[in-house]
Amino acid sequence: MDQRQIDSFYPLTLAVRRLFHKLGHGVGAMHQDLGVSAGMRAVLESVVQGGPQTVPQMARVRPVSRQHIQGLVNELLAGGYVEYADNPAHKRSKLVAPTVRGQEIFKSLRARENAAFRLINLDCKADDMAAADRVLRQLITTFEGPEWRSITGENAPETEN
Repeated sequence: MDQRQIDSFYPLTLAVRRLFHKLGHGVGAMHQDLGVSAGMRAVLESVVQGGPQTVPQMARVRPVSRQHIQGLVNELLAGGYVEYADNPAHKRSKLVAPTVRGQEIFKSLRARENAAFRLINLDCKADDMAAADRVLRQLITTFEGPEWRSITGENAPETEN
């Protein structure tokens, strides 16, 4: 990055973190009556939209501990929102898959969220949001890549589990 990019990057990181926390808090409050926390919602979203995954796969994407994701999966299992499925790639590491109930509740969560978003008067166009999405996706790809891992000393992601 050149200096202008670096100078713009720091305020962007602050805004992304603040937005992440605000959305997490708001989503948790919005779905409290259903007993679905923001973390549970995130795991459910992963398996509804991304298909069945192992707990370690979900942990790597966030990145949080496997134990944290396992706790959320356990809550979702207890609610009947997810179930374990056999993993053809690994005998011991089961896949977490959404149940029909999980798919239905996720659809309901998204409908609630969309209804709330409709009440917000946002002063930016859909094209602005699409441009922001492209920039954020490029940053995510960069910070998940080998160059950043080399700079930070992080190991390459595990291939399975």
